[in-house]
Amino acid sequence: MIFAAASLWTALAAGSACGDVALLPLVSADLQTIPRDAGLRVTFDNGLRVLCVENPGTQTAAVAAFVSTSARAEAPSLAGVRHFVARALVECSAAEQPKIEDRIQDLGASVSSGATLDLFEVTVGVAAGDVGAATELLRDILFHARFSDAGLARLQHQVAVGLATVGDTPEVAAENAAAARLYPGHPFGRPVEGLATTVASLNAESVRDVYRQSCVPNNVVVVIAGGAPVETSLEAARAAFADLLPGSRLTEAAKEPPSPRVGVELLHRPSTTGFLHVAGRAPGLAEPTYPAVTVALAVLGSGMGSRLYGALRQSDGVAYTFAAAARAARAGSRACVWASSPPDRLDQAEERVLLAIRGLTIEAASPEEILRAKEYIVTGHAMMHQRSVDLAHQLGALEVASGRGLELDRELPQLVRDVTPEQVRDAARAMFETRVRVRVLPS
Repeated sequence: MIFAAASLWTALAAGSACGDVALLPLVSADLQTIPRDAGLRVTFDNGLRVLCVENPGTQTAAVAAFVSTSARAEAPSLAGVRHFVARALVECSAAEQPKIEDRIQDLGASVSSGATLDLFEVTVGVAAGDVGAATELLRDILFHARFSDAGLARLQHQVAVGLATVGDTPEVAAENAAAARLYPGHPFGRPVEGLATTVASLNAESVRDVYRQSCVPNNVVVVIAGGAPVETSLEAARAAFADLLPGSRLTEAAKEPPSPRVGVELLHRPSTTGFLHVAGRAPGLAEPTYPAVTVALAVLGSGMGSRLYGALRQSDGVAYTFAAAARAARAGSRACVWASSPPDRLDQAEERVLLAIRGLTIEAASPEEILRAKEYIVTGHAMMHQRSVDLAHQLGALEVASGRGLELDRELPQLVRDVTPEQVRDAARAMFETRVRVRVLPS
């Protein structure tokens, strides 16, 4: 299984695809945060950071490695190479080493990988009692990889064909076009997975180079989350990783993105529906204004009480689906609103989406809307803490973005509760006053 690594901060404001998620009650604060004595951070002499978190309420554990190599390290011709390396670690290296494959089977482990703008990752999910064996397995997958030319070629063909296919879907085509307009000519404006053309042109040596200069201990955060005691997790991490030698890290370009290419882009794709994507730049994942972003997007598009539900579904059902979400990162974040509709009603859907966005930018949302949005976010945060893999992804993404993964995760519920209606309005204004639009119609 391949998992696109993501922080809950990137998903908290994601609207329901059909707008019909029932609002859950606010969960008590003691279930929403990691107790201070249940998590710790240790940095080994080789520079590798370890975060250990215990959740006695679960029988599972996740051992995840987050490689802090961002999209800035990718030249245009290498777009998608970090995501490709993440997949190759599991689908080529691990699969081609019988002993590793046998260990995965013996543990009944799930092994997944993925990438974001900030990082790429490998995660091993196991029973809580198998943390030691899972940590050793992760070490061997990440730091002792073997990439055969034949294995890389097979994966390259598979990925390129998949990207070519999915690139024709209205949703993906629109999102890629919007990102390219928001961050023109910059790595932040290219798909994390790359394009069919760039992946098809990768050569084995460039893949190995990115691997060798990224998967070094001083460039990695390991998160162990789940039912294992903190002391057990730390002991396993120390045994597996502390003696590894540090290495040289891949150079990342410091180029700042140019101004967005605002305006409207029209695409045609083989489809029976119309699709609208509206996007604006958003603050970084760890910036002080980011909690207000999550609340603003939840007001706009999360659940049956959201503004988009009322505008697009409740009256005459002008849209099939809708959502509002943040594609968040340390830098290069995007706020996205999208909707699908019958082609002959796309103009009507677009008018209503833009009115909903504009309304959020010119006056403060009502106390009832703000409370509903906060409940939605904080409840989702509490539920995430019950899933070991999701918690590991949350902590890893926040740690890479800020160096304060444990602290930010603990603070999130209160940060969200402290957001004011005026901050929600200001966040919406900052995101969407300079925006891009992409329309997709059937070809």
